[in-house]
Amino acid sequence: MGKGKVIGTVAAAVVIPAAAVVGAIYILPLLDITSSNTLYYFGNDASVAADGTISLGKEEVLSYSSKYSDTMTGYFKAQLDENETYIYNAFMYASENGYSDIFLPEDVFDGSYDRLQELEYVITFLSCDSPFVAHNYTTNNKLTGNVEQFAGKSYHHIQLETLGEEYTSRREAAYEKAKSVVASIPQECNTDRKKAQYLYNYVAENSVYVTDGYSTRNVPIADLLIDGKAICDGYADTVTMLFNMAGIETASANGTNNSKNEGHTVNFAKLDGEYYYFDASADSIINEKGFKPAFYFGMSWKEASDSFTFADEFANRCPKAEKSLLSDSIDIVISDNSEETVKKAAELIRSGGETGIIVRLDESITDEERKSITNDTAEKVGEPLASLSAANRLYGLKIYKE
Repeated sequence: MGKGKVIGTVAAAVVIPAAAVVGAIYILPLLDITSSNTLYYFGNDASVAADGTISLGKEEVLSYSSKYSDTMTGYFKAQLDENETYIYNAFMYASENGYSDIFLPEDVFDGSYDRLQELEYVITFLSCDSPFVAHNYTTNNKLTGNVEQFAGKSYHHIQLETLGEEYTSRREAAYEKAKSVVASIPQECNTDRKKAQYLYNYVAENSVYVTDGYSTRNVPIADLLIDGKAICDGYADTVTMLFNMAGIETASANGTNNSKNEGHTVNFAKLDGEYYYFDASADSIINEKGFKPAFYFGMSWKEASDSFTFADEFANRCPKAEKSLLSDSIDIVISDNSEETVKKAAELIRSGGETGIIVRLDESITDEERKSITNDTAEKVGEPLASLSAANRLYGLKIYKE
């Protein structure tokens, strides 16, 4: 591993031996980049070494393993080619080790995309594999870069946002908290599904969904695990971290919330050999309304697609999960508004406890019929009912309590 030195801003060309830069990635720690023509000299001459400035060879970059490997499985990384993996690992290394500047050889970019587009493409997959790289990193002007010349070769200079000590300390605090949550899994949770249900409920029941005042400089996993509030990224990243730490292969996927046409993030995980989809932020909102957070736990691809549109780059890469766990959470399927249906629903509500019941409405049930069924059921129960309509045609009913 060679070292280097910041020479400074120059007006004239400087001759640098080509052997010093071929096939390497150069990373600078938390430096204040003030000029686009600031020159960085990298070589193996210890006499010009600068503390903390390092160069990594291509093989070192490709073989780099995350410091937090217990929190990620690399689902999307496994689908990248060698050059994309090079970019993926370089950014992961810089992000995990506090570096703000990277020099990548131009030949790692295949030319089919604009360089920043290709960086965004790869970093987006990294953010869905790793709970420590924010999903919104490639937006809000956090990623900038330009091409600079060294020894007749072009290097793409990537400037990352400097997040500072507070960011690092919150990240570590969240990591330690996650360890304690996973350690609290009861012994009777002895299958992937039971472990996942316990951790999912913990996330949904111990946090609130917020958007007001949220800063993109926040640490999403710390927002949720330490502060108890987060946006969807915080929920998805926390599920990714907790599930993986419990030995459950998990990643997240970006897309759009169909009901609001806003950016959204969900999870997918392999439970006992089968993939399923999860939306903990949606179930957290449901939990806040007093219903059990089981409306979005263990969905098939089709069920997840009822409320979520996968971004193009994920639609062909995410698992097309065919099985569903939702039927185990559903108390009754309603396909008509008959007296028998109303009677059965009323009986279930009376015995359903404070969190009520989950109803699946047949696609043939209109909104007017749903309202009629609710009113008739309330009359049969003899008490006013609280109701909740989820985006995936699941419907919550419970006895209303002030």
